[in-house]
Amino acid sequence: MTSTPDSSALPLPPDFKSIEEINNMPSETIKAGAMVNVIGFIKDFQPPVQTRGSDYKCTLEILDQSTQFEMHGLKIIIFWPLKSMPAVLAARDIVLLRKAKLQMWSGSVSLMANKASEFHFLSCKNPILPGGAMGPPWTSYRYDSGKGKIPNDIETRYVIEANHHSNEMDLPSDHEFERKTKEAMRSRDKFSLLKDVEPERFYNILGQVIKVYGSGDRVTLYLSDYTANSKFYNYAWGEDANAAVREGDEYGYTKTKSKESKAWPGPFGKMTIQLTLYDAHAAFVQDEIEVNQWVLLSNVQIKFGNIGGLLEGFLRGDTHRFEGKIQVKVMEQAEDPDQNDTRWKEAVRRRVEWWKKFEKQKQNILDEASGAGLKRKNEEELSKGNSKKRRKEMRELAKKKAAEADAKSATRLDLNDNIRSTFPDQPILPLKQILEPLPLLKEEKSDGVLSPFTVCKYKANVRVVDYFPNRLEDFAVGRRPSDMDILSDYSGGEDTDLEEDMRTFRSGKGFAEKKWEWRFSLQVEDVDSKDSQGRLWLMVSNHDAQCLLNLDDNAANLRRNPELLASLKEQMFKLWGDLEERKSSTLPNLSAKGKEDPPASSFDSSVSSPAHKAGGQPDLDSDDEMGNTGRLKSKKSASGVLQERDPNVPMTVNGIGAGSKADANLTPKNKAFTCCIKQYGVKVDEEDPAKANAGPGERWQRVFGMFGTQIM
Repeated sequence: MTSTPDSSALPLPPDFKSIEEINNMPSETIKAGAMVNVIGFIKDFQPPVQTRGSDYKCTLEILDQSTQFEMHGLKIIIFWPLKSMPAVLAARDIVLLRKAKLQMWSGSVSLMANKASEFHFLSCKNPILPGGAMGPPWTSYRYDSGKGKIPNDIETRYVIEANHHSNEMDLPSDHEFERKTKEAMRSRDKFSLLKDVEPERFYNILGQVIKVYGSGDRVTLYLSDYTANSKFYNYAWGEDANAAVREGDEYGYTKTKSKESKAWPGPFGKMTIQLTLYDAHAAFVQDEIEVNQWVLLSNVQIKFGNIGGLLEGFLRGDTHRFEGKIQVKVMEQAEDPDQNDTRWKEAVRRRVEWWKKFEKQKQNILDEASGAGLKRKNEEELSKGNSKKRRKEMRELAKKKAAEADAKSATRLDLNDNIRSTFPDQPILPLKQILEPLPLLKEEKSDGVLSPFTVCKYKANVRVVDYFPNRLEDFAVGRRPSDMDILSDYSGGEDTDLEEDMRTFRSGKGFAEKKWEWRFSLQVEDVDSKDSQGRLWLMVSNHDAQCLLNLDDNAANLRRNPELLASLKEQMFKLWGDLEERKSSTLPNLSAKGKEDPPASSFDSSVSSPAHKAGGQPDLDSDDEMGNTGRLKSKKSASGVLQERDPNVPMTVNGIGAGSKADANLTPKNKAFTCCIKQYGVKVDEEDPAKANAGPGERWQRVFGMFGTQIM
């Protein structure tokens, strides 16, 4: 079974590759996920186990004549429903596989089955007659439980010929194969959180690498899964990391090596276990593992160390039992987000929550370590009663005054009763004050330098005078779900979405279903404004739009969901009155082909729209979810210089459009309302190094968004 067989062996059937050819394919071909066909003998089989989703996972390992002198073969990974999975297989069974996807996993080339893949097995227990008389009994499996394309005469003759050379390959005996299969099943039951490990037992553990020490055939690794065990070493904040590093052999014969003092990086407390790895495992850690990576270690022995009666872990090589297999696996994100290891996701979530809690409790930890906590607590107890009461009374008085002021203002301005906003204690500010840049430092030290943006929240009485996109059908945008981060939200760009869509399509899965989100902008003016000078564009992200619209349904394709579009129009009418009717009359008509006809009026959007994009239109691809700082793609002007003006600042400030007024046809008839506004910053590209205040090639651009406002 080789790509260059001798005269006594048949060549590979057309369109099939040997394992050697697959392993030697260019990295570009592997990364592109090319499809291949392969024939091999089963060396190892890990039975199906349920994943996080509805699918199951099983793994095959195969050999052929091109790898007959290799210890390890080619792995084939299957994520299919249980009913479609291959049944119990035996060593030396032959598999003919069509349309499997190439991938790089844990540093090795492997194959991933997909919905188009076909498995055809020929049992070694059934006699294979020369020439294929009567036809060998193939057993076939597909994702949809169909039979697929049964092997033809050329493929069958090749399999029969290859079977004559099976004794030349390193294939296990029936007894060894059965033992390893049962071992694989048992190993899945060994997983444990660090908080539950006990001495004199073996576990599979998953965690983040905190520190690595050692060289040669022994390495010490410190691992945490952010669960606490009372029998672990207690790492205190600010402690010298080397004070807890116990070098030398477990009997204390080898002297401790001196190291440069460095504080323990965390987590603190009894949340980290010391692991000692030997032989090939130690070599793998030195070559492949870095601090902060997540790893899964199999068959780790837990026992008490010789210092302090603390639990430690040991992972030794066992060439007889595990055939030199490395039992340290670097965790990598799966191509399908649903297939990411749930245990890993939970551990990452615990890490995020632990560090958030730690940041809030830093002072308490310091006080407890120094003994000052009790003293300060006693001092606070003396004045807590009176001060707490005073603060409560002041808050109540402030709320009462703010409510009275808002009521008077609402009566005077005839505010919209259909709109509600949060932060009742927040004072109402004019947009002119909100737009005013603040000094970078305190006034006496600022030297006139203004901050590029300020993370702040406001309230204002405003009315909507314009919106973008121009058509309500475009208020929801679709994007391909991504696996860029297994925990955090990710707003994929147009380029990456198209790339991923094509990769998924070529793999036989079709185009991925899009995830839809609300994304639009509203231009508002101050309730007391007499012209267009005091106007502001507010970005409305998905989270804030869900609050604003107050609809039962989430965002969807509005061009295919007329019911949701009608509900959106009804809610927005409560917010902006007849603005949509007036603006729609100025827009070009859509032809039957979906293209715009010549405009029906001379409506100029350059005055009323933010210039985040060419043509004076706002860029709705910025990452402004929940007001976090993100990155905004900046467009260049005709001269090639990046535009610098802040689209949210009135035009007269930048000398653009001074004295301009909005189109009279666009002036809506609507009521003002109280709105919550947030200011934050996003990064934009910047070619001028003198202006790159956010890093090389980047500068900060301030942005305003709407939040905490709801249409009733």
